Amino acid sequence: MIIQVVMAFAATLAFAFLFNVPREELTYIGAIGALGWLCYIICLGRASVETATFIAAAAVVVAMRFLMPLRKMPTTVFLIGGLIPLVPGAGIYSTMYALISADPSNALITGVNTLKTFGIICIAVIIGLSLPKQLFVWIKRSPGGH
Repeated sequence: MIIQVVMAFAATLAFAFLFNVPREELTYIGAIGALGWLCYIICLGRASVETATFIAAAAVVVAMRFLMPLRKMPTTVFLIGGLIPLVPGAGIYSTMYALISADPSNALITGVNTLKTFGIICIAVIIGLSLPKQLFVWIKRSPGGH
């Protein structure tokens, strides 16, 4: 499990580096990706793949919402990179392979499961982004607005 979390951190870091995320934010993005994968692994032993994906994506969104005001960065800096470990790349590959191999029934089953996973991630992101901003701003401002 530790190796998987470390690899999720590295994959998220590499993706963020590839897309020129500011260097100061790389560690935070890697940590968010690792957190999401850790939540996924822990939940996978106790719940379905769909539930584990939803909880992991929700954890990524909540962590991102806390870091946005703290690091003064836009949503996409933390969100896109943090969700990378949860993207069902194997499902996409299997769907395309089944299509190329002329196995339409397997392609349909795999494709629907992959789209379901994408939909679950999207629902978690929408719910997390629709929560009020005040829930995530925990930095106290001094009296007088300075």
